[in-house]
Amino acid sequence: MKFSNLVIMITMLFSSFAWSQLNLGIKAGLNYDTLGDITSTEELSLNMLNSNSETGFHMGIYTNLDLLVFYLRPELQYTQTKSTFGEQGSLSLNKLEAPVLLGYKLLGPLSVFAGPSFQYIISDQSDEITLGELKENFTVSLQMGTELKLGRLGVGIRFERGFTDNEVIILNQNDINFEAGQIDTRSKQWILSLSYDLNPKVPTRVY
Repeated sequence: MKFSNLVIMITMLFSSFAWSQLNLGIKAGLNYDTLGDITSTEELSLNMLNSNSETGFHMGIYTNLDLLVFYLRPELQYTQTKSTFGEQGSLSLNKLEAPVLLGYKLLGPLSVFAGPSFQYIISDQSDEITLGELKENFTVSLQMGTELKLGRLGVGIRFERGFTDNEVIILNQNDINFEAGQIDTRSKQWILSLSYDLNPKVPTRVY
């Protein structure tokens, strides 16, 4: 799927609901991502490529659409994640994400939610390792978690697991040219978010 198709899909998600309890908000938080499996050729051992998670971040906007005890929450956010390989280097991913979450109100301010997250990888970069092109720029993952609402403020934690098989080739390491291996970039991360509702929930008609 091309980037233009992702933009069209996001626009439809934010504008296709009529006479709903619409609530706009902003969000930001921390990501703790762990890359998937790493494979290597004979030139570079797996011991040199063990990944370690680093703290990343995200920021974005969302809408809440109340459906009695359920709610639908489309989001749009920018995310940066990072993993390191000891002293060998690091890999950072910059992504535009559009989670679409279906939530259930358990009790009072507490709810649980789950849904797909559609992601477009804007760029990937490494400090010391030269990388090839990603197999796919558009990926899909599953998110699930819980949120506690305190007035307009929300505190949420969720887990994300990538579905799309997506690898990036390591072309060289320390200026030695060879195809050293591949890194599976599917997300496997914990996400902590703070959100704030910008307006009270009022019936809104979208044309």
